[in-house]
Amino acid sequence: MVFSIWLTQSCSSCLFMDKKGYISRIREDLKAERKHSKTTIESIAKSFGIANKNLVKEFTELAIILNAREIAHDSSLTTYEKYLDIVALYQSQVNLSMRTSMSVLMQQYSTPAPISFLASSYILKSGSLSGYKAFKNIVKGSTKGKIVGNAHLTNDKNDFPRYLEPSAGNGLLTIALPYHYTHVNELDDVRLANLKEQPFAKVSSWDALKPPAAYDRTFDGIVTNPPFGSLSQPELFGKFKIKRLEHAMALNALRCMKDDGKAAIIIGGHTTWDEHGRVTAGTNRIFLNYLYHFYNVEDIIPINGKKLYSRQGTSINTRLILIDGAKAVPDVAAPLKNKLHSTVVNTHEELWDRVQLQPSPGTLTKINKNIARLRAKAILIKQKQYETSSII
Repeated sequence: MVFSIWLTQSCSSCLFMDKKGYISRIREDLKAERKHSKTTIESIAKSFGIANKNLVKEFTELAIILNAREIAHDSSLTTYEKYLDIVALYQSQVNLSMRTSMSVLMQQYSTPAPISFLASSYILKSGSLSGYKAFKNIVKGSTKGKIVGNAHLTNDKNDFPRYLEPSAGNGLLTIALPYHYTHVNELDDVRLANLKEQPFAKVSSWDALKPPAAYDRTFDGIVTNPPFGSLSQPELFGKFKIKRLEHAMALNALRCMKDDGKAAIIIGGHTTWDEHGRVTAGTNRIFLNYLYHFYNVEDIIPINGKKLYSRQGTSINTRLILIDGAKAVPDVAAPLKNKLHSTVVNTHEELWDRVQLQPSPGTLTKINKNIARLRAKAILIKQKQYETSSII
């Protein structure tokens, strides 16, 4: 049965809205690589009774998410092939620049699908290999573990992994995670409704600054891209005074992670350093000192927003923080400036290489490497052709 609802809009009449029909149409167009602009997308949406620009954006993003998740769980593809196909999906999607005063106020900028795929793959747990180690081994051809697509398989039904996205939006950051072991949380009504239409283990709407006490050290994996902004009042985490909204939400999310869990967190901006090589004094230093003091921070990856984020409606620079469990004994602070943490990722290939960090024992065959390079090159050529035609 066609899903449809009545929506009262700021106009003289009510429009009959076929949400399911619109999402199906956009999913088909994405698969057929039909290019759209903001104008053509809004025109198509109107033909399905959707005139509200924010709804156009949210429903279009949901279509992208469903296609990306389908790729992420395609067992016929290697992890690298999935990543390349998701990069191609991202590069062919319309720029989600439709904004409303409320979405700007709430800083609702979802994570691009390629970054989401790597972040959610990082935290996956499977057998004796969990999260990052399993991810590195699989992408390099090891047979010691499996992740995307069958990470949910386990011999003990009482020992299944659990994942949490406390500011989930439409669910983009969860695309590599199995639905039925993933808990998502969201306050926005439209996005909450979109989450409820997907078969997540649990969908909730509590304040992400105040996770339920029952969730303390509960989840095997945490993935989050909290909204950016300042807190009206600083929040104390022990002796650390946190003033940024995204920092406080990230630290509250980490409270829900098991001590041996994994976390992938996205925050705004790039790290800067003073003349002594220390993180510049201020909110970032306090936040990063807290992370390094209590958690095993594997990497903080600075991402070029213009190159890798702009199709989500913003070109803001971001950082992807990868955490491998809590420290048994808290120690140290954020490290001094080094080449790794000051090297900005400008391409999807660089991001792939960076998330791998170090090679694992398994290796791709020479033939597979060549196929992967050709596939990546073809994607870039198609994207350049599209950008050229758009300018003309």
